[in-house]
Amino acid sequence: MPPTPVTPPASPAPDPPATGRYVDVPLLGPVGWPPTGTLAFVVVLGGLVAVDILAWPVALAIGAGHVLARDHDHRLLREVGETLQEA
Repeated sequence: MPPTPVTPPASPAPDPPATGRYVDVPLLGPVGWPPTGTLAFVVVLGGLVAVDILAWPVALAIGAGHVLARDHDHRLLREVGETLQEA
């Protein structure tokens, strides 16, 4: 009789964001959909890069600054800050 394969227990799925819309990405879990104003900002920023009005590194820096300003209590940023404080 062949051995029965053992499957590891499934990890519990993270809770979806409490507000707004989200997309369930297979390896990442629920990913929040940006608010309409943020989505428009990203589209315009991408358009400026596409027509060579803005260089992509500058657009990336502006986008990162926008995310940091909007999500000042983001979980990932908090974890990075806690890690830096411990070091």
